[in-house]
Amino acid sequence: MLPDEKKSRAVVRLVDDDPTVLRALSVFLEMADWRVRAFQSGADFLASDLSEPGCAVLDVRMPGMTGIELQREMNERGVDLPVIFLSAHGDIEMAVEAIKHGARTFLVKPPDTEKLLAEIEGAVEANFERRRSVAWARSLQASWDGLTPAEQQVASMAAKGLTTSVIAEVLGVAERTVKSQRASILEKLELANAVELADFVHELHEAEVLAGGVGGRS
Repeated sequence: MLPDEKKSRAVVRLVDDDPTVLRALSVFLEMADWRVRAFQSGADFLASDLSEPGCAVLDVRMPGMTGIELQREMNERGVDLPVIFLSAHGDIEMAVEAIKHGARTFLVKPPDTEKLLAEIEGAVEANFERRRSVAWARSLQASWDGLTPAEQQVASMAAKGLTTSVIAEVLGVAERTVKSQRASILEKLELANAVELADFVHELHEAEVLAGGVGGRS
C-alpha cells in the first residue's frame, strides 16, 4: 500500500470530454483520499502544471486530441506521468497501441472500482520510483561532470581494475600524472579508494539505465 506521505503529494489527473464521467470519477477518487485534477481536453491537460508526481487517467476517444494522441504528445514533451486508459469503445488494436507507447493498462468503462484504485496506486508508486531514479542519476552525473575529461578517462580505466602503471602506459603519460589524477578524482567524488570508485562508476551506469539514459557518460 502506498504510504500516506506519498499519497498526499500525488495528483491523479483525469482527462475526459464527458463532464459527467469527470465528476463521478473525481468524487470517487477524492473519497478514496486522492488529490484529483480534472480536464475536459488534452490541450487543457498539457497546459496545466504537470510537475507534481502522480498519474494520468485518459479517455481514449475524445474530440480534437484523442487519448492516444495525447499520450504521444506526453512522450514527446518528456512528461513522465504513467498513463491509464479508460474507454467504452476499447478494442484489442487500440489497447496494443496504447501499451506499445508506454501505457500501464487499458480498462473498459465503467472500470471495476477496486481494479482502478489498484492501477492508480501502482502507477503513482512507479512514478515516485521513476523520479527517484532520475534524481539519483542526475546527482551522480553532476559529480561525474565535475571531473575533467582526462580524469573521467582515468576513472573509467581505474574502475575496471587497471593499475596506475598500466593506465600510464595506455595513455602514454607519466605514472605520477596518473597518481595525481587518481587523487583528484577521489577527492572530487568524495571517495576513499579504487573499490569505491568502481562502485561509483557501476552505480552511474545503473542509474542511467534506470532513469532511461538521463545524462549519458562520455
